[in-house]
Amino acid sequence: MSLPTPSGVFPLAFPVVFPLGRRTWPLVRPGEFASPLTRMLLSSEGQTTTLLESLAGESLRLRCLAQLRVPTRQTGEGVAALLGVDEDAGVLVRHTATTRQGGEPLSVNHVVARLDLAPAIEHCLTSTSVPLGRALTEAGTGHRRTLLETGRRPWGQGSDDRPACFKTYLVWHGDEPLVLINELFNPSHVPAA
Repeated sequence: MSLPTPSGVFPLAFPVVFPLGRRTWPLVRPGEFASPLTRMLLSSEGQTTTLLESLAGESLRLRCLAQLRVPTRQTGEGVAALLGVDEDAGVLVRHTATTRQGGEPLSVNHVVARLDLAPAIEHCLTSTSVPLGRALTEAGTGHRRTLLETGRRPWGQGSDDRPACFKTYLVWHGDEPLVLINELFNPSHVPAA
């Protein structure tokens, strides 16, 4: 299932199903990538936006490409268990791009978030202008990340199907899983070899 693409917006399609456990691409441990930059980005459990800003040498922007609420069962196998919710629970599905000032994306993100866990921080999860990690930090929430998998898959933006690296991780709110994120990095800036 894909969402329609607003005119002039990339990427061209927004899948609702989270890219978890699809073994059509190889999983690769962070230490197996040749580039030190790639190894750092993929192994870090800190804010990726901060690392990308260091790479870009400029403040980055969040571009919200799509955002909707769906029952967890529509987001794919294993998502409900990872988020600790039942299949009928409503979750937020977001697609965002972390972009340079001129609009070039450094990463695209597929996010599935619980909205029931901490209503006071829902604005962090739904912001269309502030990256999630930064929003949570600015709201004063304690959160940690758990890296689940890393690997390569096609960049898939427009007709560009070069291999790109990705990481999938959970963001926790206290002892509860709050957000599942898959971040795919632009191979023009983050080497996938």
